[in-house]
Amino acid sequence: MNLIDLPLRVLRYFVAVADAGNVTAAARGLHVSQPAVSLAIRQLETALGVDLFVRQHARGVALTPAGTEVLREVRKLLSQVNDFATTLAGVGHALRGTLSIGCLAYILARYLPSIISGFTRKYPEIEVVFHEGDQGFLQQGMMEGWIELALTYDLQLPRRFAIERMLELPAYALLPADHRLARRRAISLKELVDEPCVLLDMPISRDYFASVFGALGVAPQVRYRTQSVEAVRSLVANGLGYTVLNHPSRTLTTYDGKQTRAVKLTDALPSAPIAAVHLADHRLRPVAQAFLDFTREFFRRERRAA
Repeated sequence: MNLIDLPLRVLRYFVAVADAGNVTAAARGLHVSQPAVSLAIRQLETALGVDLFVRQHARGVALTPAGTEVLREVRKLLSQVNDFATTLAGVGHALRGTLSIGCLAYILARYLPSIISGFTRKYPEIEVVFHEGDQGFLQQGMMEGWIELALTYDLQLPRRFAIERMLELPAYALLPADHRLARRRAISLKELVDEPCVLLDMPISRDYFASVFGALGVAPQVRYRTQSVEAVRSLVANGLGYTVLNHPSRTLTTYDGKQTRAVKLTDALPSAPIAAVHLADHRLRPVAQAFLDFTREFFRRERRAA
């Protein structure tokens, strides 16, 4: 059987097996027999002339390198088919469908809920599903096709991605409310380097903050490390050190009721650019393009309010 003659059911069965890592589990989820799923996989492998899975007996199946490439393309194709069906069903009506996006964990809480809330009010027929993770996780999701568009930093991104910068976030110092410099409008980071530092210790954030101190030729005296922004703020509020952050908070009060102070930094430091990112060779679907347009306008308002 030629590839063009394969029913879409074969492709859906292939995706189900890849997601489940097991033919039996995939068949159960599809409510079909295991032989039917196994036959579909053989038909697809024959049509493509490659092995898509490595059989691991008791441990199920794992994608081959070729299978990983095929999975990404099949996800795109099935998404386009679903869009086509949705478009036909909704001719003359508003945009509808499901959109899968990704967001860097550090920036999710500050921006994504407001974006999704406003977007779904404007487009009530679009369901937004989001995936939270680090830079590597988001890149993998876009490469494999289960994330269509991501909000992340424009840092360490390969050329295969199309990148649109949305907002430049300057670094600022967060201090305990009773710190000796807390009442100053602006300071140099060099005035803090001999004091204990609380580091937001996440992959991309860690590298970015290293570049901030590196721009001044100094090294922080890191006393505490955490992957939680709120934990960083609380440690600072309790007088255990200062920190450097980017995202301005609407409140300087921490979870335990303590106070902090945000102070501008006068040094020439690298900013953290928030960007919307997707595969450069992947044309965005209408629902994804609408989300990108809405996000662009959201950050335009953020820049005006800053």
